[in-house]
Amino acid sequence: MKGLSIIWLTLLGLTWGWAGPTAAAEQKPFFPIGLYGVNQESSLETLSEAGFNLVVGPARSSFLDKAHTLGMSVIASPGASAGRGFDPSRFAQTVNQLDAHPALHSWYLVDEPDMTRTPPWQVEMDQRLLKAHAIRKPTSLVLFDGLHARDYGGIPDILMVDSYPIPWMPLAHFSQQMNWSRSIAGPDKPLYAILQAFDWYAFREALPRETQFRVPTHEELRCMTYLALAQPVDGLLFYTYSSGKWHLPDHPDLWHGLLEIVATLQDRPFLQGCRRLPWIPSYTLSPYEKRRSQTQEPSIHCAHLRDRKGMDHVVLINTTEQPLNLSITLPASIHRWALLDDSAATPLGGFQSGSIYKIPFEKYQVRILKGFALP
Repeated sequence: MKGLSIIWLTLLGLTWGWAGPTAAAEQKPFFPIGLYGVNQESSLETLSEAGFNLVVGPARSSFLDKAHTLGMSVIASPGASAGRGFDPSRFAQTVNQLDAHPALHSWYLVDEPDMTRTPPWQVEMDQRLLKAHAIRKPTSLVLFDGLHARDYGGIPDILMVDSYPIPWMPLAHFSQQMNWSRSIAGPDKPLYAILQAFDWYAFREALPRETQFRVPTHEELRCMTYLALAQPVDGLLFYTYSSGKWHLPDHPDLWHGLLEIVATLQDRPFLQGCRRLPWIPSYTLSPYEKRRSQTQEPSIHCAHLRDRKGMDHVVLINTTEQPLNLSITLPASIHRWALLDDSAATPLGGFQSGSIYKIPFEKYQVRILKGFALP
């Protein structure tokens, strides 16, 4: 019987991909924290040391090899973009040569087909052409408008949505886009958020009527990061390291601010790969006239999350540039909460489920109540 049990457990391990308790404990779940516009092998080591584990870069053997040695992954174009002129002869050699490379994360199918008016049926047909080459790696595409997830969201294996509102739109627009994307795509669709880490002045021809340009502030970039995590998304990417006249390290305030955010994300793995729990929060905001953002959604974004270990957390984010005071009843949970970055404001015994608390917010401030279990 003992021998049969061992055989049965072995078969279970093969069926479910079980690698044994030691290997399972040592394997850290992969949560992409990536950067666009990385084209040179020489940049990869610096980015790896900074905490990035994914880049959007070229489908080049030497580039993928270097990324692999650093434990990084790459999203790469197969050599053609879905739409008019998607010619298999342009990508067949690349796909056949590199699809099995361990550093290749996914094939970049198309960028913003909703903006270029490439119809969903054509994107889907072109993906079939790509997959006809028996690729094993997933496909990914980027949407400009989260609402268009209803048209394109079911096509790729990984859906990505970009939103770059600074300064020509309210930052709350980013929150709105992420809300739409996740709500339409559903909780099980891999969804990556692409955040603005550039100045529109470098791409001003895309906004010909705009005259006021600037980079996102640290508070704005941090706010957008946690708005994405609160959905939750399955990966974060920042646009862009280098493109045209833009080179991110030439803008030290933004560059070092981004590095600080990435370092903080690495120190907070409990926010990576969460699932969102149902919660209709009961709260009041003051001043009353600032209770809604410029997109007419609640000024404070509230999310009740559960991490991979079963611990509950609450994320509260001011999506406006107005200081606010929030009085909120915390959601039902078996856990208590401690306020990160402000331990003095945590009551004795922690924040309790069902109790009402008044929490102040500065502009674009993120408040995280980290769950803990009482002995």
